[in-house]
Amino acid sequence: MKKLTFNPLFYIGMLLFCSANAQTEEFFNIKKINDKWHIVDFDGNIFHLRGCTHYGSGDFMPWNLNEKYGSKKEWRKSVRDNHERFGFTYLPPSIGPSGIDPETLDDKQNVQSNLVTRTPEWSADDFMELNYPFTAFLEVPGQNVIGNQTRIPDVFSDEFITLVDQKCRVFVSPLKDNKYLIGYHFTHNPPWNIDAPGAEIWVNSIIKPNSAALKEWIKLMRQIYGTIDRWRETYGTPIKDWSDIENIENPLRGYVNGEKLRRDKEAFLKRICEQWYKVYHDSIRKYDKNHLIFGDRNTLHLQSPPAPWAFSIMSKYIDVLSVNVMGPSNTILGVLEAATRNWDGPILLSDTGAGIYFCEPPKSAYQTANIIEFEDVYSGLIQLSLEHPQIVGFGWCGYYDIPQPIGRSGLFDVKNDEPIVEIIDIVQKWNSIIEAEINTLNKNNKN
Repeated sequence: MKKLTFNPLFYIGMLLFCSANAQTEEFFNIKKINDKWHIVDFDGNIFHLRGCTHYGSGDFMPWNLNEKYGSKKEWRKSVRDNHERFGFTYLPPSIGPSGIDPETLDDKQNVQSNLVTRTPEWSADDFMELNYPFTAFLEVPGQNVIGNQTRIPDVFSDEFITLVDQKCRVFVSPLKDNKYLIGYHFTHNPPWNIDAPGAEIWVNSIIKPNSAALKEWIKLMRQIYGTIDRWRETYGTPIKDWSDIENIENPLRGYVNGEKLRRDKEAFLKRICEQWYKVYHDSIRKYDKNHLIFGDRNTLHLQSPPAPWAFSIMSKYIDVLSVNVMGPSNTILGVLEAATRNWDGPILLSDTGAGIYFCEPPKSAYQTANIIEFEDVYSGLIQLSLEHPQIVGFGWCGYYDIPQPIGRSGLFDVKNDEPIVEIIDIVQKWNSIIEAEINTLNKNNKN
């Protein structure tokens, strides 16, 4: 068993916090005590976030839902009950692919290419009926912006602003007084770095004739170059006035200086980022002034992480930074440096974890060699949650274990919705360890 070591200053800080914060909170909040960030719940208690992602909508997982539960509502209750039963504390958004039972497919010739799909998130009512802590996912315009290029939004357009507002009116407004809601996520993995594969795709796809983004681009060009003559030194197009850019079929062609063009695109990506966070923040706060904003789920281990300027922008609009990063604690800390060098607030490891290697692993998962290494990963997350000054919890990837070739590792067998005993035993043990530590601190608060 891995031995936990605790910093005495952590306990001193917690005790000071408990004595100074005995009042009841109305909603979940964040507090910094003795240089460590924490989530506190609506009773004023320290609350460590632990939950499982990728449980789906009930349309495809588990494969025996109808036989075992009879309805999605009863199945959703089982997801909550299993979380409570095994020592988790909240329901993260599901997000991500669902594994399809190959026996249900009509086209048996193409089974390998039809075993995975994306399903929508739960509705506000789905979460509220459970009376259990949760974070919600707005998925505007979709779960993954760059994953579907038809959904890449012109964030400066009235259409995008209206879409976000409508989603918040329908989804956020009913939740504004719900004490079990912890906070909101936006979407999955926008490319806030010009080196990320989707960054230039986003810029190029929205700067089109007659678009709101093009008007914003022209403003930026005037700011950078000052005169149309200087602009032509980079872009080479013989126009006489800034407004003429609106009539160019390809405003981003840069025949003269490609490096300057790339820097211009990065400057514009900053404007996209600022507008993105502002629109989401303002729309959420229009309908809900009470709950936390977790922002996007930023994957740090598969693409270029957000640039330093992105973290600066985020700090104005979100309460907790959400990051996706897989692997053991030392790997997590190394990858996390992209954030910890530039972000001073609380951090949620929104999608993290590992599976046990039994065949070629999918690119998004970290695979351990055996159950011993698996326990090292899980216990490491518990250790980080207690010791790292910014980490407030994690979402485990994921709820369901799906057979290859999909290969998403999880805690429950997708075929029969039964817990995988040897894995659950480890999870339950370490969940109990951290909960005991937190319960002791909260008990001191009440005495």
